[in-house]
Amino acid sequence: MTEENNNEVENQSDNQNEAGKEQTGISFKDQDELDSFVDTKLSKALETAHGKWEEEAKAREDKAKQLAKMTEAERTKQEQKDREAALSKREHDLQMREYSTQAKSTLAEAGLPNSDELVSLVLSDDVEKTSNNITYLKEVIAEAVKKRVDELSNQATPKESGSLSKTKTTDFAEIARKSRII
Repeated sequence: MTEENNNEVENQSDNQNEAGKEQTGISFKDQDELDSFVDTKLSKALETAHGKWEEEAKAREDKAKQLAKMTEAERTKQEQKDREAALSKREHDLQMREYSTQAKSTLAEAGLPNSDELVSLVLSDDVEKTSNNITYLKEVIAEAVKKRVDELSNQATPKESGSLSKTKTTDFAEIARKSRII
């Protein structure tokens, strides 16, 4: 139990360190300033973890009190119900992973990017609804692309060019007369 708590604190510290690495532009004048910054971040993470631990301990304690008040048959029935709930949650999570994989392949087949962010937008609890979401997304993107292409390809009719409008219509006889030297 304490190992899990220690691992959780380490994971939170690692996550905060990674977040700190992503932020650029943070600089410290000296080691003391860096230490105080790290101390505040670490104490904040520990407070958050401690709060979670207290909530979990209280929940376990409340559940133990409830089970203690129950008869043996009720306790067995409650434990069975809890196992079934945990099993159904695992099944749901597994099913959602499978749906996610199917959604990624469907997005790829549709010629759309199959990133996790896009999958999370179209993913639902139902395969058919997910498929409909992907189809709708494809239609919306195609319509937006078509609209933009039409917008860019619609050119205004060319206006009269400056050189053509200024030239007077002259006939060949006049041009020949001007070019005669004699």
